[in-house]
Amino acid sequence: MITISMTGCRNAKNNEKAVQDKAIKICDQMGREISIEKTPERIVSLSPSNTEILFALGLENKVVGVTNYCDHPEEAKRKEKIGNFAEPNLEKIVSLEPDLVLATSMHEKQVTQLDKLGIPTLVLEPKGMSDMLSSIELIGKATGSEDKALSLVTSLKERIDTIEEKVKDIPEDKKPLVYYELWPTPITTTGPGTFVDDLINRAGGRNIAADAKKAYPEYSQEVIIKRNPDIIIFSHHGASQQSEEDIKARKGWESVNAIKNDKVFYVNENIVQRPTPRLVDGLEAIYDIISKKSGDKK
Repeated sequence: MITISMTGCRNAKNNEKAVQDKAIKICDQMGREISIEKTPERIVSLSPSNTEILFALGLENKVVGVTNYCDHPEEAKRKEKIGNFAEPNLEKIVSLEPDLVLATSMHEKQVTQLDKLGIPTLVLEPKGMSDMLSSIELIGKATGSEDKALSLVTSLKERIDTIEEKVKDIPEDKKPLVYYELWPTPITTTGPGTFVDDLINRAGGRNIAADAKKAYPEYSQEVIIKRNPDIIIFSHHGASQQSEEDIKARKGWESVNAIKNDKVFYVNENIVQRPTPRLVDGLEAIYDIISKKSGDKK
């Protein structure tokens, strides 16, 4: 079972259920100890990832509020809206009378205010695949869905282990170089400490931005050409979206191995950048791409 980090709560009696009132104390991923007096019946989510986990645990009937960006599963779009992800509306949240709010580190101001109002707020801040699994377990503990959470984590871990077993014996110098394009203008990729970097490594690839000094570096096209990736994966969205053919037609990129060997692939950004159970779908998608033979687009 994945171990939940208890940094900052080592001296607290975390996750101990009080037999008389069923209250629990739990430490979140920001090292905050919170007390939940009863099993939550009204839950507000301040992020798309938290919303997805709640639905994955079968708690959709208890979700009374989500952000405007909570778009998966489809039913989440029909839930009451509490504003944008970055700036949720505190008054709206309070009006929904939640007995649990799921937040992220971006919501420090709202969390402080909710604490003052006595509304339990669990802060989740996963940094990689293992943290995402821990998030599921934390939400399971906080909502009385511990068994469902453990079952989900176990099934996800089995899928992760299957991929890692397939690539564990590949020598480092035999792993293909992968360039993930987050955005085309300016050219932005994902470096160390990101979900995409974690997925590429677990799937048997080498991220060309592994040595970047920040999580989301901007590169010139000269840098991409020089680093000569064997595989290009992209996840553009909005007005700047481009197709595989657009990328393959970029002037000056003709000599890049990925272009020459027809290894340019699109993946849905939400399965590789959002810390939810679908991150394992993203791992499997990237493994499938990396394991394809040159020019095999099937």
